[in-house]
Amino acid sequence: MIKLREYKKSDADRLVQLANNMSVSRYLVYTFPYPYTRKDADWWIAIGAKENGAEIKVIEYHGEFIGSVGINREPGWKSHIAEVGYWLGEEYWGRHIATDALKLMCDLVFSENRYRKLFAPVLAPNKASMKVLEKNGFELEGVLKQEVFKDEEYFDVHHYAKYCL
Repeated sequence: MIKLREYKKSDADRLVQLANNMSVSRYLVYTFPYPYTRKDADWWIAIGAKENGAEIKVIEYHGEFIGSVGINREPGWKSHIAEVGYWLGEEYWGRHIATDALKLMCDLVFSENRYRKLFAPVLAPNKASMKVLEKNGFELEGVLKQEVFKDEEYFDVHHYAKYCL
């Protein structure tokens, strides 16, 4: 049903189709632009999904590319920590797919003992993402007030984490 795989060059058109949506990009980091162009997709597939040791996977649902999940390793003395992130095309929201995809990613990296801690910063209005994290055993560590300025608005960031004990 749900499978994680590497990005392929042939994913570019589908990536643009899914990602070029303001509702999808609304609460994501600045490296996920809107509008999302073919140039953005080509860069992401060739460089961005692997940059600085990132491990970003395509989420397939019944064999169809529908989103992405991944981790970005922290540098230096925080190299035992990685940031986790995920997104789905809007038509796939509300089906527990993000929850299942995040579980697969967490199971993968924790089973290989690559990281001691995964964390996820979530903009305050993104309650759905907070639920995905909580269902996967992430706990709220704190709230950073007015931490992000995006689309002419300041957002509090809810900092979630999960530990491999």
